[in-house]
Amino acid sequence: MSAPRDFVINFGSLGRAEHEFEFEVNDSFFQRFENSIVQKGQVDVLVVLEKKEHMLLLDFTIEGRVTVQCDRCLEDLDLDIESYNELVVKIGEESGEEAEDVIVLSNREYELDLAQFIYEYISVIIPLRNVHEDENGNPDCDPEILKELEKHLSHEEEEEKPPSDPRWDGLKGINLN
Repeated sequence: MSAPRDFVINFGSLGRAEHEFEFEVNDSFFQRFENSIVQKGQVDVLVVLEKKEHMLLLDFTIEGRVTVQCDRCLEDLDLDIESYNELVVKIGEESGEEAEDVIVLSNREYELDLAQFIYEYISVIIPLRNVHEDENGNPDCDPEILKELEKHLSHEEEEEKPPSDPRWDGLKGINLN
């Protein structure tokens, strides 16, 4: 089965100039990626590609809304996202990655699939902690789920201290200062 070509740019046929491409990222896009933190989404991506002699300069403008899982109640949580990223593609002898935002393509290649880059740029925007909160930062999750969670949390009393070893008790009174 071949991968969808929705996000492939055929840069080989483009002239040396600036070109714009618009992509729509939706639920089916995120389903392509295994274990994606984004469950659903509607994101617009504008890619401005500037083609030079041995280089491509790509500017990604990403805006939209994605749905992730709340870390507290496991319900859907909608997040507005916005990002700007740059990618430099050098055309050279061998393919590879030179730096975080610089890749090298073989001079025999004429297409660039942007799907993985778009996915990574969206994933990096997602905060590490995702919870339902009101304007004041208070939990805004479903109250029934919060009550259920509270029941299952461990509320162990502080354990009694184990009996001390009398051989070491004498050393506790020594003040070294």
